[in-house]
Amino acid sequence: MSREEQLVDEDGFDIDTTFDTATNQTKRPDLSGSIGGRIGGGPSTGSGPVGPQQAYTSSALPGGYHTNTLDEPILTTIGRDFGKVGRKTIQVLYPKGRDNALQEWDLWGPLFFCLSLAVIMSFLAPEQQESAVFTGVFALVCIGSCVVTLNCKLLGGHVSFFQSVCTLGYCISPMAIASLVSLLAHRIIVTLPVVAVAVGWSISASIGFLAGAQLANRRLLAVFPICLFYICIGWIIIIS
Repeated sequence: MSREEQLVDEDGFDIDTTFDTATNQTKRPDLSGSIGGRIGGGPSTGSGPVGPQQAYTSSALPGGYHTNTLDEPILTTIGRDFGKVGRKTIQVLYPKGRDNALQEWDLWGPLFFCLSLAVIMSFLAPEQQESAVFTGVFALVCIGSCVVTLNCKLLGGHVSFFQSVCTLGYCISPMAIASLVSLLAHRIIVTLPVVAVAVGWSISASIGFLAGAQLANRRLLAVFPICLFYICIGWIIIIS
């Protein structure tokens, strides 16, 4: 019997057996189950996080859109915006059966009508005052609509700032038509009744659209600045 065999027999200690036992004790559990499948790229039964592309193409996008508009042609975007401006303008000019389209506010329509009114009024002014009239009308419309909106907010009206500015801007469309008639007619006997009808139309449309602001006890305080705003614009058209 060799020296190694004697040592094993005497002490009852086997080096190979001890090493195998230590290996089995330190062996880690198998992670190839459901967790390993998800990490390794296998199919997952859960819903998983929503990726950027899926978030953009969901049905709840900002601005009221229901499709992804990032990759569409520019002409499609312009056509859709012009269509919305046209529908809102028709709703102002023909308020019967209004479908609350102005609740989805935009500033393209108000900017268009404000520029149109300022340009037409500059054509009506003397040559030396064209730029001053254009600047004055543009500033009057912008500042006036902001002041009327702030007055409505301070009175406790439940309406957003841009929605109110959008409504007041679209309601300028009858005034722009009246200024165009004044440019073509050049007669006070024609301009005066047209401007009077346009002022009444604008006031009626704006008050109707802002009726949801819930100003039951302070309605008169909110209506007076609106009337003053459109009367000032009408007076400028008449004296031009």
